[in-house]
Amino acid sequence: MTDLLFILFSVLGGTLIWKLRQQSEYAKELITNHCFKLDLQLLWVARSKFNLKLGENFLQASFIFEFSSDNDNSYQGRLFLSGLRKPRFELPVYRSVEDFDTFH
Repeated sequence: MTDLLFILFSVLGGTLIWKLRQQSEYAKELITNHCFKLDLQLLWVARSKFNLKLGENFLQASFIFEFSSDNDNSYQGRLFLSGLRKPRFELPVYRSVEDFDTFH
């Protein structure tokens, strides 16, 4: 009986780790595409927290990422994911530079 419980918990733990990794890779892809669309330089991405909920989108997570718009200042944004759906970005107000030659 203990062997079956051990196998069950091993499978559940492996599945959770696999889903966390899948969500992290998807979040990195979403953030990279979002920064490319807004013409921002992505500096780093990190998972800040996650919650387990019952239901279809059982894994809710938030990610913090740092970006730069003018190569001098850096800003932090957040991405909230519910499973692999419903991405919601929160970006601070940042300086938008049209031409880098005008500042040097």
